[in-house]
Amino acid sequence: MRKIFKITTILSTIALLISCETSELDLLDDPNALNQSVADPSYLLNDVQLSFNNIMNDFNNSSLGVIRMRNQFGTYPNAADPVTTINGDDGAWSQTYKTTANINILETQAESSDNGLHTHLGMAHLLEAYIYVTMVDYIGDVPFSQSNNPVEFPLPMVDSGSSIYNAMFDQIDLAIADLTHPDAVPVQSDLYFDGDIDKWVALANSLKIKMYNQIRLVDADRARNGINAIIGSQNYIDTNEEDFVFQYGTEQNLVESRHPFFTGNWQAGGAGTYMSNGFLDMLNAGDDQPPFIESGSPDPRLRYYIYRQTSNAPAGSTLPCSTSSIHDYCYVGNLYWGRDHTDTEGIPNDGLKRSTYGIYPGGGAFDKDGLIQARQAAANGESLDGAGIAPHYLASFTKFTLAESALTLGTSGNASSLLEEGIRLSMDKVKEFGNVGNGDGFAMTQDDIDDYATTVIEEYDLASDNNAKLSIIVREYYIAAFGNGRETYFNYKRTGYPNLQSPIFSSGSFPRSYRYPADEITANPNITQNPLTNQVFWDANAPGFID
Repeated sequence: MRKIFKITTILSTIALLISCETSELDLLDDPNALNQSVADPSYLLNDVQLSFNNIMNDFNNSSLGVIRMRNQFGTYPNAADPVTTINGDDGAWSQTYKTTANINILETQAESSDNGLHTHLGMAHLLEAYIYVTMVDYIGDVPFSQSNNPVEFPLPMVDSGSSIYNAMFDQIDLAIADLTHPDAVPVQSDLYFDGDIDKWVALANSLKIKMYNQIRLVDADRARNGINAIIGSQNYIDTNEEDFVFQYGTEQNLVESRHPFFTGNWQAGGAGTYMSNGFLDMLNAGDDQPPFIESGSPDPRLRYYIYRQTSNAPAGSTLPCSTSSIHDYCYVGNLYWGRDHTDTEGIPNDGLKRSTYGIYPGGGAFDKDGLIQARQAAANGESLDGAGIAPHYLASFTKFTLAESALTLGTSGNASSLLEEGIRLSMDKVKEFGNVGNGDGFAMTQDDIDDYATTVIEEYDLASDNNAKLSIIVREYYIAAFGNGRETYFNYKRTGYPNLQSPIFSSGSFPRSYRYPADEITANPNITQNPLTNQVFWDANAPGFID
């Protein structure tokens, strides 16, 4: 079989997964209407691609609050529970194994195909590898070699996270071999790179860089050698044109295609989510001078990331934390309405006043001091109507990762230069998003970018030791990754950075790993529940390392 170490059988029915968060569905084949064509390889590939985005979105939703990109209300157990219920009744866990079943069918089709379906298989196997790596990074040991084989293994055992990583390294190499096969041709149903096979190969190598850096605490030599080999190939995501993103649309009839940040916060009821005060403070939303920006100027990306809905500052009943002394921020100023980490105090009726997701990446509006409700801005045509992106893996991520590995492993490249390249790639991507022009004079300029990059690099070069330098690299990755709670969660577990706001109320143990679905534990006695304190195989840090 094509899949390394994996025993598979072909299921009698195809597991079709379409959630409400899809791309421009008017341009896609609808798997709900497949009928006799259900086994067509292009339809299967469509499903794998859409399911990948849904799985990643489910995991992302579970860690945005944990990593303080948005407010977490309450304890970590609530935040780390639902790998099955994040996206309704069919969450990341079940979608993973249904998607794998469809890939198994695609493998069998390829074996009998005249052209081998090399591009289909390469894309599908790469996405599957990304999914399994993410499962390990969140949960640890999961069923793999015995999965999707109910006849021989009705109650599959879990495989160790390290063995799954090894299998995925091999599977990525197989995917690259398919994608570079002489018979590989672009497929029309490529939702991520529009048929550009070279970009899929760049993604494959970038995923390996991420994986090697992830294991650096437990196998530094392998990590160093693996990263250097890929750097030598010069074939990985290092330009914004190669970014691995899912593009949402604006359709909402029949099937919802808009970004979930938009649908959850830009509708009639107002913002359903609080932004994190700690994150707002890191962006210098209140114009207080942070330690790394001498001028006290806000991050140039602030108005793209965050949209303010009101010209009134929170006060009285709209600021319940004002009577408490335990809050780090309570209110950061400058009309940014957020909430402290794990704050469980009363929730005012302020959905039409809270600061919310802006134009990047959720497809809202650019904040140009309009200070009107998000729903009104959308009605006025000022938003992108939800046509945002899911930033799965960006060129800036690669640069920050290579900066970390250069600093900690001694891999090729200069850490300071790589850090600056990552910052500039992030700024350029956000600046060009949504074509806001000069934003009535509020959009970032090249001078803003230059000033920010210069100041951070000066801070880095003056840092007292490598730990201080690492904290700067990871902080800049964190800010650039807004909207991606997955990679920032993994970075936090691996490095302990950036320095995040501590819980203001008792919040339980920080989730070093996530739980198995309750239904899985009930149905399969070979799986025992994962305490939140369990550490995935590459997390060699001490217990209580982070909170």
